[in-house]
Amino acid sequence: MKDKRNYLKLACLLEIIYVVFMLVYYVFFTKFNDEVLASVFMLLIGLGFAFVLYGESKKDINHLKENKIKVIIASIWLFLEPIIPGIFGFVFLSSIGDKKTNKLPLMKDEKQNAPTVIKAVIAVLAFIFITFVLPRFSFMSKVPSYVLYLVILLSVLLLYHKELWRSFKIFVSNFKVYLPFIIKRYLIMLGVMLVVAIPIVFINNGQTSTNQALINAMFKKIPVATLVLSTIYAPFVEESVFRLSLSKLFTNKTLFVVISGVLFGSLHVIDKFTSYADFLYVFQYSALGMCLAKAYADSKNIFVSMSMHFIQNFLAAVLVLLLY
Repeated sequence: MKDKRNYLKLACLLEIIYVVFMLVYYVFFTKFNDEVLASVFMLLIGLGFAFVLYGESKKDINHLKENKIKVIIASIWLFLEPIIPGIFGFVFLSSIGDKKTNKLPLMKDEKQNAPTVIKAVIAVLAFIFITFVLPRFSFMSKVPSYVLYLVILLSVLLLYHKELWRSFKIFVSNFKVYLPFIIKRYLIMLGVMLVVAIPIVFINNGQTSTNQALINAMFKKIPVATLVLSTIYAPFVEESVFRLSLSKLFTNKTLFVVISGVLFGSLHVIDKFTSYADFLYVFQYSALGMCLAKAYADSKNIFVSMSMHFIQNFLAAVLVLLLY
């Protein structure tokens, strides 16, 4: 967008569409009660904040750089519901920030050679074999699942411990620089996922993906272990495999982002979908994977995409624990 203020206008437009849609739903498809009345009241507040953003979009960009409080407050409210307008508000704030203060540390690309390619292929194939093929053998029924998790984790550490440690030290020492980048990219990722997910959820009549349903069931049985697996183990291992490894195989950034995302999405769905409608969730997981791959490709530090992955899984875990 040439005029960055268009982000605020777009946020206002999306909020108006959302409010109108929800009001029609409440008027024609629900019974009037106190809960509906409270929801309508919240919608009207959101509508008010939308017009605040629209009013701010009319002001000079230099004035907005010095007076951000209205945009911040409105964006926080609209981020809570319905999320996407709030994301555009935060994207606007990020777009008018001082780019020099957010310059990421330079990270050298590892040259593509035979050893790096071989390591990458081993990492990807080992992950697929241990996760999807090995458990199908009958003798594996006697092996605890945590053993497989441990084998994958040790494999990743064995292959990439030096690079992971180097990236971690740079990430920690420059955390204040990485943090705004992570937050901005996470909000963009969240917006992309929501846009992709909404039609899929409607097609599936509001049902979540089978993969997510299995995770929800695990939270019921072993909440602590599932929390650790989903928020710490999964971001570390999956980012090491799908981002760090695959980046060694594809020097073209666009090709890397697409293949990394699609492979990531496919392996989250391919052995779990129960119908063709359920299979559509591959697009949601692929969108997530592409956003993570783009963040890694731009930052060159794997702990950036790991952090985004952690935030996504942690918030999802909190939501599941609250609901179930």
